[in-house]
Amino acid sequence: MRRFCALLGLCLLPSLAATSAAQSAEPFAKEFALDLEGQAAYYAVILPQEVYGASLRNDLGDLRILNGAREPVPYSLEAPSASVQPPPPPVLRSAKWFPVPNSETETQGAPLGVTIAPDGSLRAATTTVPQRSGRDADLVDVGHLSAVGALFVHLGKDNYQGGVSVDSSDDLRSWQRVTDAQLLKITYGGDTLTQERIELGNLRARYLRLRWLDAAPDIASMDVEEQTVNTSAPKSPAPPMQWREGISARPGNTPGEYLFETDGAYPVGLLRLSLPQSNTVARVTISSRADTQAPWRTLTSSIVYRLQGKAGEQESSPLEIAANTAREWRITVDMRGGGLGAGPLTVAAGWHPALLTFVARGAPPFALAVGNASLMSTAVSRSELMIGATSNLATARVGAALSVPPPEPPVVTKDTDAKRRYILWGALLLAVGALGTMAWRLSRTTASGDA
Repeated sequence: MRRFCALLGLCLLPSLAATSAAQSAEPFAKEFALDLEGQAAYYAVILPQEVYGASLRNDLGDLRILNGAREPVPYSLEAPSASVQPPPPPVLRSAKWFPVPNSETETQGAPLGVTIAPDGSLRAATTTVPQRSGRDADLVDVGHLSAVGALFVHLGKDNYQGGVSVDSSDDLRSWQRVTDAQLLKITYGGDTLTQERIELGNLRARYLRLRWLDAAPDIASMDVEEQTVNTSAPKSPAPPMQWREGISARPGNTPGEYLFETDGAYPVGLLRLSLPQSNTVARVTISSRADTQAPWRTLTSSIVYRLQGKAGEQESSPLEIAANTAREWRITVDMRGGGLGAGPLTVAAGWHPALLTFVARGAPPFALAVGNASLMSTAVSRSELMIGATSNLATARVGAALSVPPPEPPVVTKDTDAKRRYILWGALLLAVGALGTMAWRLSRTTASGDA
């Protein structure tokens, strides 16, 4: 009887373990249409902010490219720095500059006390050169440079804030407006904060005229940044920086502590702080962590400011950090200078978007799906994906958001083994009843023998 029951159980287990319902795939949080340009085997698309905001994984591992039959297709995902060759480093060269008396700011030609050499360079005349004090402009001899990327005005005094308007010329007669800029030098808590760079955007000109909108500064020296051009390098412009604006930082538990979340898988590389009050200078420390269970990790420390001048308000540049996908951030303010004052602190997070390349396998339309925490990344390297093919690469763009289809209901198949299972269950019950009857008879026989 024991052998019969064991054999019966082995026969019954496969039928009890069988399932007739198939599990449906978990849906994505967001889906976007992909607009394809032309017909090609490969398409490259720059990921917009909406994709980062919908991703549930910091590595974008829950991203998929689906064709018209909702089949996933192979893709690669890489940072833009991997495909964009950086420009050659600039070269700094010292520049000569000469004060322009107040009465000669608009005078044609070289100012008083300056002569023009046969090669076009400016030199101080043997006569008395005008004093640098009491001036409202300076004339800069850039020299024969191919392209001037920036001008560095190194300030002499410890504290200065003022605006400057820059003009350019090749003959000291015709002047063209170039740009306006703000210069700053502040000594705070033993540190010196400077803004001495004037961007010129690869300007091609021989002379510059600096017209001071506020009081003229004490200048220690000037340098020009020559940007060399590598003509052999392929021209592949980097994607524009993307920004998550208007992030509100809330006060923390200690004075000078502010907390905020990015609410997305953004690879943040820049943080721009909008201070609540004007004429504020403070040192801040930036930290981040993956979640509330992880410890804070310090990323950078710098001085931030918001100052009012005659030419307008001047704010500190964004803080640079290594690309960081953390979602929780902390700003710690050094309170020795009084903190940031009353009012809201807002933050903008900037990052360089990734480049996604996929194979247009199957029929369109193609869609980008993202937001499924159960998925792992299936991205491959771009070289492996394209296997050397570059001529069949076209551009795609992430378009409008699509309605996410509901999960498919489980498919119920016809149970062909139901009759067999019922028979087995009946046999099992009969066997249990027979065993119970045998046990009862055995117990009565034993009791009678003892009596």
